[in-house]
Amino acid sequence: MSEGARPLWPERYLTGGRLVIGPGPRPVPPRETALDRATAVVARLDWLARCGRAWRRADRTERTLACVLAVGLTGGLALLVPLAGVAVVRYREEQVRTELRRPVTPPEVTLAAWDTIEARVAGAASRAWAETLREPSWHSPFLAATRAAFDGEAEVGQVVALADRIRQARAGLGPRPAGPAAEFWDRQQAALDDAARRLGRRADALIRHRDQAAALSTELQHLADLERLERSAAEVDVLTVETAAGPGRRDAGLGDVAEDIASVRHAMTDLVDLMTRTRAPLALPPEPPG
Repeated sequence: MSEGARPLWPERYLTGGRLVIGPGPRPVPPRETALDRATAVVARLDWLARCGRAWRRADRTERTLACVLAVGLTGGLALLVPLAGVAVVRYREEQVRTELRRPVTPPEVTLAAWDTIEARVAGAASRAWAETLREPSWHSPFLAATRAAFDGEAEVGQVVALADRIRQARAGLGPRPAGPAAEFWDRQQAALDDAARRLGRRADALIRHRDQAAALSTELQHLADLERLERSAAEVDVLTVETAAGPGRRDAGLGDVAEDIASVRHAMTDLVDLMTRTRAPLALPPEPPG
């Protein structure tokens, strides 16, 4: 197998020695308002919640008597306490239901715990994108168009989602059965392995994209060094002329530096084009598992 065709993800899926899978895109929680904060403060009043529970336990006769007394003694203002208590109880119950509906363990954590082919592919894609974001070149003007056209977080989210679907399919197969069903179970597992390896191609595209961003960061540093030397060479050239230094070269190497700068800029243009071609497979819809 050629170097270009060899999968990269089997050697690039660990982050700091651990299998780490980044979360896919998640909805941004709404900003907390002053009303939300006030509601939370009131909901923490236990005595008010006790009043609400007592009101809900009261029968019709007891509630009617309480209403008559409240209207007669306070003009009805006293009814606000049990009604507010009922609202607090309902708020707390809804908070509990919301917590129960929330997944106990994020799917990324469950996926990483399995340490299967698809989990490693998802880990490699997550690591590649995280490393891309740390590259200086990714935030440079040279990749402004790339940043606008390429949503790496969404790509990782797709890889993670498909990997988790493959994991769920494995879980659905259960343990390997005995008898004739074992052969069918083996074929199903092999099909899931193949689907996971096909998903690895998308992770490889993200890895190559990251490596090219790293190479561009190196070229950017070379360019910065050469431009600094170009400015220094120009100043040295002026000083040489003004002081009428001895015989020999009088341009302080300015011509060579300018040629090196042009060469580096050409290499950077080639790298940006290569990154565009590397992203091409990611523009295709992902293959469904199975």
